[in-house]
Amino acid sequence: MTLSYHDVRRWNPDTLDSAAETVRARKERLLALEDELRLAFGPLFWHGDAAAGARDELARIRDRAEHVVAEAGTVQRALYDAADAVIGLRNKVVDLDSTAGGNQFAIGADGAVTDNSTAPATPERTRLATDLAATAGTILAEAQEIDDALAAVLTSAEQGTVDDNGATSLAEADPTQRTADGHYRIGPPDEPEIEFDEDFVYDSVDAGWRDHLAKAEWLAKLRGAQIAGYLPDGMAMYDHYWSNTGEPKAWDFEKAYRDDSGMRAGVDAEIARAARGAEELIRDGNTDFSMTGTASVVSGEHYPTTENWQKAVGGYQTWSHSDVRVEGNTVTMEVTVEGEDRYNFNRGEEDIGTGTSDEENGRFTEIGWARPFDTHGELTRTITWELGSPPPDPAGTTPGEEEPRGRDRDRGPTPDNPRERR
Repeated sequence: MTLSYHDVRRWNPDTLDSAAETVRARKERLLALEDELRLAFGPLFWHGDAAAGARDELARIRDRAEHVVAEAGTVQRALYDAADAVIGLRNKVVDLDSTAGGNQFAIGADGAVTDNSTAPATPERTRLATDLAATAGTILAEAQEIDDALAAVLTSAEQGTVDDNGATSLAEADPTQRTADGHYRIGPPDEPEIEFDEDFVYDSVDAGWRDHLAKAEWLAKLRGAQIAGYLPDGMAMYDHYWSNTGEPKAWDFEKAYRDDSGMRAGVDAEIARAARGAEELIRDGNTDFSMTGTASVVSGEHYPTTENWQKAVGGYQTWSHSDVRVEGNTVTMEVTVEGEDRYNFNRGEEDIGTGTSDEENGRFTEIGWARPFDTHGELTRTITWELGSPPPDPAGTTPGEEEPRGRDRDRGPTPDNPRERR
C-alpha cells in the first residue's frame, strides 16, 4: 500500500512491540514442546518396524517444531526492528512538524509543503520550504521501506517460506535475544540512532546592527567567565559553539560523575537497569555474552544539578553496552555507559532561572556565526553480584520515562552565564 504523511503520523511502535511479545510467548511454548519431543527420543523398550516408524514420526514432528520456532524468531526480530524504526521515524516527523509549524508551514498528506504566512515571500522561506519538502519525502520513503520489509517477512511466515538457516535451537533461531522490555539485546555494542532537534537553520538570515552588539555582549560574558575560571566545562562548550566548526566535542564523564549528583544518579540508574537486563538474559540460558542497549532520555532527578554541568550538557540521552560472565553463582559485568547530546538552542524555550529566550543564542546560528555540534561522554565500571540479586539503583530510583528518542531538552543561557539549560 502507498503510505501518506498522515499515516506515518499515526504509527504507534507500541503495537509492534506488543505483537513481538505475543510471538515471543508463543515461541517459548513451542520450545517447551520441542524439549518434550527431544525427551521422547530416550530409550524405547520395543523394537521392530513399529518402533522405527515411531522414531521417524517423532523426528518429523520435532523438525517441524524447530522450523516453526525459527519462523517465530524471524517474525519476532522483524517486529522489534520495525518498532525501533518507527520510533526513529516518528521522531523525525515530530521534528519536521515542529520546524514547519514554528515557521508557519503546513505539510500535506503527500508531503507537499504549504506556506501559511501572510508575509511576503523571501528567498529564505523558499529555501526552507524546499528543505521541508525534501525531508518529508525522505520520511515517506523510509516509511514505505519499513512497511514493505515487515510485510515481506509476515507473508513469508504465513506461507511457511521463512529461511531458518538450518536453526535447530533457540540460540540459533533467535540470535538477537532481548529482554522482555526490548531495552537490551545480545550482541556487541551497537550505537542507537539518535536524532536531535534543530530549530535554527544555520546561515539562513543576514545580520543587522543589533546582532553585532549582541555578539559583542555574549562574547564579553564568555571571556570574562573564562578569565575567572568560572564554570569551566560549560564555558568550554559555549566557546566551541562560537568556534563555528560544528565538530563533535567530548565531555569528561568521569569528572561529571564526581562533580554532579544528578549525573551520578543517572549513570548509577543505567548500570542498575543494565544489571537487571543481564539477569534476564542469564535466565534465558546465557552465561558468557555481550549485550547492548537502546537510548533513554535523562531527566528528572537524574538531570545535572550543578550549574557547570547544566551548561555543559543539560538534558542528554544515555545508553550502555556490557560484557557479562557467570562463574558459579557470581555474575561479573563490565559496563560502559555512553552519553549523547546536541549542543544547540530550542525555539520557544527559555532559561529556567531568568527567562532569557533561546532565540538570543539561536539567532547566532541563523546568522552563521556559531554552529551547534554533537557532544559525547563515556565511562566504564565493573560490578559483581550474586546470581538472582542484581545491584539496585543506589538512589532507589529507576530511569525516567522515555520520551520520543532524539528530543534533547536544551535551554537557553542566563544573561550572565551562557548556556543555562534545564
